[in-house]
Amino acid sequence: MNNTENLIDINKTKGLPRSYKFNQFIRWFTIILALLIIVYSLWIVFTQVHSDSSKFQKYLPFALMFLGLNSLLKNLFSLNTITFREQGIAFNYIGRFGVKIAWNAMKKMELNDSKHKMIRIKYTDNEEEKTFEFALNFPGMLEIINSIAELCPDLEYDEFLQRVIINDDEVKAYRKKQDKLKESDQ
Repeated sequence: MNNTENLIDINKTKGLPRSYKFNQFIRWFTIILALLIIVYSLWIVFTQVHSDSSKFQKYLPFALMFLGLNSLLKNLFSLNTITFREQGIAFNYIGRFGVKIAWNAMKKMELNDSKHKMIRIKYTDNEEEKTFEFALNFPGMLEIINSIAELCPDLEYDEFLQRVIINDDEVKAYRKKQDKLKESDQ
């Protein structure tokens, strides 16, 4: 079974509610390791660095602290979980409040082709136009995009996403192929 076949009627096949998330072991291991690096760097600064220490010994803890803090912030404030529900989609983080978007509130989905490839969803919330972006490197991205397309049939797409999303012609061709296979088996 190829990828296209897996994406047809994905919400019926996999059901709702359904979640996609980064590997939680790696995410929490990285957060704990970053905290340990920050604490260790602070310990070195306050107990091991003196006025007669070399410049290397003075600067190294701050470089380590910067790397640990950078890793910690990236893991706390980057998208952690995407959850599909009957009412809408929820984007959740570890270190900040999540975003919930109702299916009927979505207006457009497009690729933000900047330095960091992002998917941009334009939606309305309390009659106010809002935009939400999430990274294209999230696990299961083809399933996520096609699930959104299946649950929001009136959603507008840019040229890139129109090529990525399974369209009606592909679904008809797949079903026709399946019917022929069933007939040949009988």
